[in-house]
Amino acid sequence: MEDKEIIRLFMNRSEDAVSECNKKFGAYCRTIAKNILGNNDDAEECVNDAYFTLWNLIPPNSPESLKAFAGKITHNIAHN
Repeated sequence: MEDKEIIRLFMNRSEDAVSECNKKFGAYCRTIAKNILGNNDDAEECVNDAYFTLWNLIPPNSPESLKAFAGKITHNIAHN
């Protein structure tokens, strides 16, 4: 699924948005979190928190790059 379609799912408040985002970027986000946290369980929790944050930020935001947006959110959560 294309990023714009996933963003549209978020905009329409479809729960499929999270699952589609996970399919497309889950491994990428988990890698970011695991590289910072060093623990699979903590990384998974961090990624779940990132999806919750995405849910709250889209809308009103409509990122140009969903991968970069999700990665940055995951990175920030892992550091906090």
